[in-house]
This record gives sequence, C-alpha cells and structure tokens, in this order.
Amino acid sequence: MIKLFRNTRRKLLYENKFSKYLAYAIGEIFLVVVGILIALWINSMNQERINEAKAVTILNEIQRDLKKDINEAKSIINRFITHDSIARLLLWDKLTADEMFSDETKSYGIVFQDITFKTSENGYVNFKRNLNNIPIKYNSISNKLKDLYDTRRADVEAKNEVIISNVLENLDRVNRFDWNVASLKGAMPDEAKNYFMRDLEFKKIVLKYMNGIRNVFIATEIYKRTAISIHNEISKILNIDDDIPNFPSFQSYLDLADKKNILGIYKLKESTSPKAPEIIELRVNGNILSAFSEKYPEFKYYWHNKNTFLGMLGANIVMSNIKFTKSKNIEFYFSGGKSDFAYYTKVKD
Repeated sequence: MIKLFRNTRRKLLYENKFSKYLAYAIGEIFLVVVGILIALWINSMNQERINEAKAVTILNEIQRDLKKDINEAKSIINRFITHDSIARLLLWDKLTADEMFSDETKSYGIVFQDITFKTSENGYVNFKRNLNNIPIKYNSISNKLKDLYDTRRADVEAKNEVIISNVLENLDRVNRFDWNVASLKGAMPDEAKNYFMRDLEFKKIVLKYMNGIRNVFIATEIYKRTAISIHNEISKILNIDDDIPNFPSFQSYLDLADKKNILGIYKLKESTSPKAPEIIELRVNGNILSAFSEKYPEFKYYWHNKNTFLGMLGANIVMSNIKFTKSKNIEFYFSGGKSDFAYYTKVKD
C-alpha cells in the first residue's frame, strides 16, 4: 500500500501534474489521519471495556468486604447486648455470689474484655488506586465509599481505641490489689469478692465500661447501616439481584423461632426504674415490632438476631433493645437508657 502511494506520487510529479499531486497528497494525509483516529477510537473502546471490567471486579470485591463487615458488625452488636445486660446486673447488684464467681466471663470479668469492631477495606484500597480509570457512571458511589471508609471507619477505630484503653486501665487498677495475686491462682479471697460485689469504685468502673461499649455499639450500628445502603446501591448500579434489608422483617424472627407467638400484652415483672410502664403491648406494625404503653408513644424495634430486637427511630441510633428469654412463659428483657432494665412476662395474647 505504501509502495503504491509512493509510485502514484512519483508519476504525478514526473507528468508535471502538480495540482493533481497536491490534491492527492491532501487526500493521502486525510486517509492517514482517519486511520489514526479509527485506531485511537478502537484503542479507546478497548480501554473502556478493560476499565469497565476492572470496575465491576473492584465493586464486587467491595461488596464482599461489606458483607463481611455487616456480619462482623452483627457479631459485635451481639457481644454488646450480652455485656450490656451483665453490666446492668452488676450495677444493680442483681447477681448472686455463685453467679458472680462461677464464671467471671459472665460477670465482673466483662470489664477486662474489650469489644472492638474491625473492618475490611481491600476493595476500597483497589478502588482508590484505580480511581482515575473508573468509568464516570460509577462516580455516584465514590463519595459514599469515601464517607464509609474514611469517616465512619475512623469513628469506629476511635471508639475501639477508647474501649481498649479503658480495659487496660481496668486491668491496671485491679492489679494494684494484693488479693489479685491470690485470685489469679484460683483462690478468690473474701476481700476480692467484696470488691467486685459491693465496692463503689468497681461500680464506677462498670459505668465507664458501659459507656465505652455503648459508643462502640453506636459507631458499629451506624457503620452497618451505611454499609448495607452502599452494598444495595452497588447492586443497583451493577444491575444484579443482591439486596440486604436495612431492617430485617419481623417475619425473619418468626421463621427462626418456629413462629413462636410473642405478640400480646405483657406485665412488668421486675424493673430498676420507677418509670417502667406496668403494661406493654407488643404488636406488628409494617413488619416492625412495636411496643405500646399508656405512658409512652409507640416505640419500634427491628429484628436483629435470634431472639433480639434493636430499637430504632428513623436514622437515629436508639440505645434500647428487647431480648426474649428461654422460659416456660414468654418473657422479654428490656434494656434502655444508661442503666435501666426491666423484665416483662406475657399475660394475654
């Protein structure tokens, strides 16, 4: 082809047909330019396909990380609910000596255990590394990912550090006592038992610990809800059917509990607060568990895990949960506020 062009040019020059030569040369240049543009276009299309495939791979990786974080968050929230309920029993002297010292991990020993939420970020690191090559149509998710991993995650880590510091401080405090050496050898002196069961200083430690794990819970729950929202948006962008419900339905609980009938009227069995209503009615409202009483307006709970519901108020995180117990009667344990808790037993369907 190049030889043909060269011969044509020579023939035109030899025949002194300069005007035709000039027109031909311009046409040749035009063809070359068109060829270059076509090559660039093909290359651009190939690069776009490569970038698109890579973006989808990265977003799939982010979704896997988000699912892992969501499950981990649920695990952390479960630990919080357990430790929070134990802390309330400690604070209000509701544990017997046998309960207190038969298993320290379920009593005073919780203040020496941190509750921290660790997140995954491999997908987001890859996303940032390839940010300049991510197709424009994925820009809508970029700021939300930045908020989750750079802001929410930083808040979680800050709360983690506080509770870790608090636990180390608690260990340092108890190590000051001579009786702690004997306790570590397996013999719990009466002085140690009195400290954990009656000492005001230990009550203050429990209160501080409760505040620390509460902050971890709130940061974790906010992160979890944000992660679910982003996961679902990625599914929408990728046009895949893979959504996670922000608030699992009441039916989810019924399936796991063999459709145990928990709805109905409950009577107060025991409470640490004079404000606890004597009667509470549990209903289903829009597939959400709702609690009604004369003293307070309707309060909504969403199913969390197994036999536990968490309080909700729009986008806000509410420090409240309902946990149903394994007993002959249908009963639930209510935890709310800073230190209040109450037990209710079912009296009517």
